[in-house]
Amino acid sequence: MSYVAIKGGVEAIRASKELFRAQLTADAGKITDQAVREGLSFACDRIMGEGALYSEKLAAEAIRRSGGDLLEAAFYLRAHRSTCQRIGESAPVDGAALRIIRRISAAFKDIPGGQILGPSCDYVIRLLASYRRESAPLADRQPLADCAPDELSFVPSALQALRDADRILRLDCREDQPFDVTRSFPLPPYPRSALMQVMARGETGAMLAFAYTSMRGYGDVHPTIGDLRLGVAEIFFSHPFTGKKVKIGGIRVTACETVGAFSRDRRDGQLRLAVGFGFTFGYNETKAIAMSILDLAMHHEGYSVGGLRIAGNPEIIIHHVDAVESMGFTNHFKLPHYVTFQADLQVLARARENEQP
Repeated sequence: MSYVAIKGGVEAIRASKELFRAQLTADAGKITDQAVREGLSFACDRIMGEGALYSEKLAAEAIRRSGGDLLEAAFYLRAHRSTCQRIGESAPVDGAALRIIRRISAAFKDIPGGQILGPSCDYVIRLLASYRRESAPLADRQPLADCAPDELSFVPSALQALRDADRILRLDCREDQPFDVTRSFPLPPYPRSALMQVMARGETGAMLAFAYTSMRGYGDVHPTIGDLRLGVAEIFFSHPFTGKKVKIGGIRVTACETVGAFSRDRRDGQLRLAVGFGFTFGYNETKAIAMSILDLAMHHEGYSVGGLRIAGNPEIIIHHVDAVESMGFTNHFKLPHYVTFQADLQVLARARENEQP
């Protein structure tokens, strides 16, 4: 359905688009893509994840073109991605091998590599008037000793000691080849790789809402963050001529391991801790944490209360966290529904005629 079929619809649509551009270019023309990348870096990171395309340049342009509407910006990236030709697959990224920017654990005080607070708003007083007073110039501060941010660091997970002691439950989710949700949509039972991909490009707010249902009482009450890290992952690709792996660049990523309560391992009946994993483009702690909680809830049946599974139901999660899908379906109701609504009115009229007094 479209307004094009309506008399004068084409002219009206063209005028609407021009008015939208005029509304943006009045002020947005003063904002450069570089300013967006540097000043709104977390917004760029968020839509790169939800748009499933890692490109800071295109993310900044999408934000500027959409007037700051992050759902629309993610739609821009997802649409552009669909036009790109795939030339191959990069090597798997090891979450333990990052140029670490931030890395913390709520499960242990002393961890290998230490707690690295890094850049975070966790410790900021959320008062607009206090921002300038608290923000001292970085040039006036002493740099950290023995800090080499440009070097690749291999820092094991804070949970590695528990894995070595066989205290962590290992999921039996082996797949010969990861499922590709960009080529076809999976059917139940959903492979874990498909669920992780859908969540990796899911909408941050939607995933937070579903994860929150688990935290509030419809699942595991109080998960613990075992290892949360922000950093730069190096990407390797097989050279098309030599076949050797070559480094083609680095991307900002966030990874999180969340520990739930213990559960019984079906393989040998032993009690072990359940762990969920979250991984996303850019620096987005909230999304990575929510993703790890959802992963935890979906793969461990003990995280449901009274038989009601919300965050733990893969059918719910896989169909309801995608921003582009949900926004598109919601906004399509703005298009003409004249015929269907007239049918509803006719059904209402007949129902009233046949209604018993």
